[in-house]
Amino acid sequence: MIKKIILIATFMSSILLAEMNWIPDLEDAYDVAEKENKIVMVMLSQEGCPGCEYMTDVVLKDDDVAKIFNRNFIAVYLDIHEDQVPLELKHFGTPTFYFLKADETILDVTRGTKNELDFLDKLENVKTLK
Repeated sequence: MIKKIILIATFMSSILLAEMNWIPDLEDAYDVAEKENKIVMVMLSQEGCPGCEYMTDVVLKDDDVAKIFNRNFIAVYLDIHEDQVPLELKHFGTPTFYFLKADETILDVTRGTKNELDFLDKLENVKTLK
């Protein structure tokens, strides 16, 4: 009984204090997405990008964004200067977000910053594409 109470409390706190979980490797993200039937979101970024910082520090830390994200998506952060970015993930500026199926098919792309509500709308729209 105590274990059930602890499990429920842990689950409820993760819902109330949602935070995005990032996977550092794209191939690992595809594997997890396939097993969990989720969509991979790749954030292409670079150091010193104010829009990237706004997205990671404000929008992606929003509890509502994190909750819907963690239920439906797997997150990967790639620095365009530091990490190996697949050729099919083109970027003309940062931040750029790619949403991909586990088989690496591109579902959608969005560029630039969004506020929390607009990013939630984007996530809801992308969910319907899988």
